Amino acid sequence: MRPRKIIPETPVTDFLNSYPNKKTRENYRVAITHFLHTVCRSSRSGKFAKPDVLAVRYFADLKNGVRNHFHDLKSYGLLLTEKYAPTTTSLYLSLASIWLDENGYPLTRREKFRISALLPPPYPLDREVEIKRSTFRAIYNALPEDVSVLFLVQIASGMRLGEALALRKSDVDWDGERVEIKIPADITKTKAARTTYLTEEAGFVLLEYLQSRRDDDERLFLISYHQAQKAMRDASRDMGFTHEINGRKVGVHWHMTRKWFISRFSLVASKDVAEHLAGHEGYLSRSYRRYSKKQALKEYQKAEAKLSILREYEVYYGLGGI
Repeated sequence: MRPRKIIPETPVTDFLNSYPNKKTRENYRVAITHFLHTVCRSSRSGKFAKPDVLAVRYFADLKNGVRNHFHDLKSYGLLLTEKYAPTTTSLYLSLASIWLDENGYPLTRREKFRISALLPPPYPLDREVEIKRSTFRAIYNALPEDVSVLFLVQIASGMRLGEALALRKSDVDWDGERVEIKIPADITKTKAARTTYLTEEAGFVLLEYLQSRRDDDERLFLISYHQAQKAMRDASRDMGFTHEINGRKVGVHWHMTRKWFISRFSLVASKDVAEHLAGHEGYLSRSYRRYSKKQALKEYQKAEAKLSILREYEVYYGLGGI
């Protein structure tokens, strides 16, 4: 076993600060804090100390043989399965394990196998709401105006929610055959810049929205990530698309727009182009580069009818009541 590191006074904060991505830091923060609250006792008032304080105490217990990190992770994993879906359980357990490893307490291969054998497979057990044009149209009509514009842009472009919310007005090019969204490298998950497009309906609605604003803010959308998530949960519930399975609420969520984009695009046009426009890492190089920008746009135009959800465009594309 490799020699253990000298534990700093702020082992949680120092670890989190080593990750530049805000979402990554937040995922680690939640997982580590949850783990520490699971293995450490609260005060008499029922409150817990700060994560760094708990971590220092926990590492002292490990060093003195009072606790065993393998047994703690195993218990933590079993506790997670009682409250969370398999994918969340796998994520939290993995992040807590990485943090312990970084601080000199790794798991052996056998220990990892023994923990994973106790847990359900890391795949969703809950069947998601079926994605239909009528479902998306109902959600679009139920969302607040600014969020509904964002929703339509997501459906048309395949962008991640965080990417769309980080866009600025200058990232939109209105001069081409279709509206172009030029996504800067620093706001993408893959740290690679890319271009995607908007359908005619999404471009029209976005333009109307921007023209109606009376502010000088350069952000394309003026809502936060949490506001967008809450609006989606509320709309899904109000439209009757949210139901409960195994004690968990399942409904329409933002990631469905990416699934819709890739699956619908791929029905009639190149899946390689769909995956690239959506920013999937595996498609950012070899498979996409055989398409020129002009060819990629043609592929997008082939798929445009499949990506549109508003009734006025059904007539234009001959979609009827699909």
